[in-house]
Amino acid sequence: MNWLQRLFGRQSSLDFWSEGLEEVELGDGAAGATVALPDITVADLPTDATVVVAKVMFKFGAKENTFAGVNKLNGATVALTSQVIQIRSDAPTAYADAINFPDDFFTLANTAREGADVIIGSVNVAAIVDGNDTYNLRWLLGRADQDNLRFNDVQVGLRLWYSV
Repeated sequence: MNWLQRLFGRQSSLDFWSEGLEEVELGDGAAGATVALPDITVADLPTDATVVVAKVMFKFGAKENTFAGVNKLNGATVALTSQVIQIRSDAPTAYADAINFPDDFFTLANTAREGADVIIGSVNVAAIVDGNDTYNLRWLLGRADQDNLRFNDVQVGLRLWYSV
């Protein structure tokens, strides 16, 4: 056992990914739109596993602005109310924030298209993701400055660190 394992204990990690979604589109509606994201099924964790840290990941193949001017997210995350990707157990339980987006995030020039990225949330959702189950995700009240901000070839994932 090395010094890190002695300090933090033995932990393993696994990633779990959803099926793909062709597109997520955000418009400029005053209230924003809640967009359902694909479910993630966590399977094959050992029965005696304890999830220590769980982080949600948002992956897209490209982002695109179809507006003839600069476009970006409109409004910063307000906990449990907007511009946030949330997760819950399919039991169902209440949604919890997982990835928070700042105002003006994903800025794109007019009618531009840019390549892929993976956004990893900073929120530990281990209180929600506590074992083998199916988890529902959504983008709560997503809103762009202008129509339309698009994310193509979307997947959501979970990175779990667990101990046994």
